[in-house]
Amino acid sequence: MGKHGNGDNTPADGDRWPDKPGELPELPALPEGVTVPDDLSALADEADLVRAELDHERREGPGPPAESAGASRSAEPALATPLLIMAVAVVISLVSLFALAWSGTNMTDQPRDQRHALPGVVLADAAGQPTDISAVSPVVIMMVESCDCGELIAETVAAAPPGVTVVAVGDEAPAHPAGVAGGAHLRLLADPDGELRDTLRLGAPHVGTAAVVLADQNRTIIHTVPAATSTAPYEEQLNSLGSPARN
Repeated sequence: MGKHGNGDNTPADGDRWPDKPGELPELPALPEGVTVPDDLSALADEADLVRAELDHERREGPGPPAESAGASRSAEPALATPLLIMAVAVVISLVSLFALAWSGTNMTDQPRDQRHALPGVVLADAAGQPTDISAVSPVVIMMVESCDCGELIAETVAAAPPGVTVVAVGDEAPAHPAGVAGGAHLRLLADPDGELRDTLRLGAPHVGTAAVVLADQNRTIIHTVPAATSTAPYEEQLNSLGSPARN
């Protein structure tokens, strides 16, 4: 039993990362009849010829080498093609490196520290009582579909500052952890369709671990741990939830 609070099953603005990067610049077109080899070592002979020509100019100054002027003129076209191929190959390599680096910065997984609002997803407990996730704050959301995390839930409840609610979510509503008082700030909810995990963009569950999301008094997500087996990865942020609201 889950639905988005905005009614059309789309996350609120700012809750999703771009699906695709922007268009990359087009590569320069090669002149007709010119091809770039896959292995640039194939240009070794041409490169040696260019180096010999440059070395001659350094020693004797600009001008034709010892051969006749006709021979020099006939060598010029032979040098022009490999020089052009080498130049284009360098440009293609630089553009490819730029594209790789640019796409890497835009298509990476979500950062651990996020600054998005809690999603408007409504889930129910074992008795069918609904809870709007976006209305609970400050909150620790624990996605426990793939683990028996009763002990971790109990540890999180014990470590949570006063006023912080712990929400544990499974395919079915998790069992109440042993040692946790009935009046504790704990809600055990079911999400059989995995809607909350998808909306939070947490990826697939890691077996034996819990994905943990912390949101402050302003209902802003401040920290995410994709796979936790103890409170250590989020203990500092959990303690900060008891502090006054941050701007």
